[in-house]
Amino acid sequence: MGKKQIRLTENELKEVVKEAVQKVIEGIDIDTDSIPHTVGFNPNHQEYVDTNDPWNPYPIYNNVNGYKVISVFTRKKTNDRYDSNPLIKALKGHKDWGFRDEHYDLMALLRRFVAVTKELNENFDVIITTPSNNQLNNRIFGIVERIIPHEKAIKDFFKKYDANYVLDYMIDDDLIAQMTNTDEEFRDCKKEIERSIMKMNRKNDGVFSYKYIEEKYRQYVIQSMYISDEVKSNLELANDINGKRVLVLDDTVTSGKTISDSAEALLETFDPKDITFLTLFSPLTNEK
Repeated sequence: MGKKQIRLTENELKEVVKEAVQKVIEGIDIDTDSIPHTVGFNPNHQEYVDTNDPWNPYPIYNNVNGYKVISVFTRKKTNDRYDSNPLIKALKGHKDWGFRDEHYDLMALLRRFVAVTKELNENFDVIITTPSNNQLNNRIFGIVERIIPHEKAIKDFFKKYDANYVLDYMIDDDLIAQMTNTDEEFRDCKKEIERSIMKMNRKNDGVFSYKYIEEKYRQYVIQSMYISDEVKSNLELANDINGKRVLVLDDTVTSGKTISDSAEALLETFDPKDITFLTLFSPLTNEK
């Protein structure tokens, strides 16, 4: 007598498959032997970056410097010096990093991004994009604007200060003095910040960017961006933003300074009901 055949429902089959692959959540591969170095989407491990649950994608919530941050991918601390930085650099078009298979890798990441964004159960009145020279970021943010219902989308809202302006007017010397123990330490700290500014002048067309400054020195920068006079004088924008829910789009969270700076610049001129940030990458986590 033959064995009785068991027929699973579609939902039961989905659960069986899901349980079988729970230990192979997507991550990225890093190849430092190639020139340029490459990263690649890999469905067989979750090192460096957890690219979310392929079966039930979910938004990742964090509180960063008092602001709610929603992310798509989880950045993970590792024992080497890379963490998730190679993937971020590849996405930003860094000359030293690229994708193993650009079409496949980007499409895999974009599918995850779209799936997670669709799971947001929140409504926002205004979507604002932080400045980015990266076309991929702009493409991803364009997708967000189509998925999330909103009344107004604003792209050229924030402006980044020139690096030299930040050095001259936006460095908190009093805080440096409080955080250092000797005159020599104070001078060394100032020199490191000046070196970072010089690097921005060489590599970033003189525009300030936190990626060129070590994380421990970022606290001494008072402000890195501003809202243009054109935006400030636009009375229609005041009506669009004041008392409304605002979603600000940014690529990743490192020290959280860009989030604080953009929120403070926004609050200096407008009075939104609340501000939420949507980022591609979460703050670094020790999760294994």
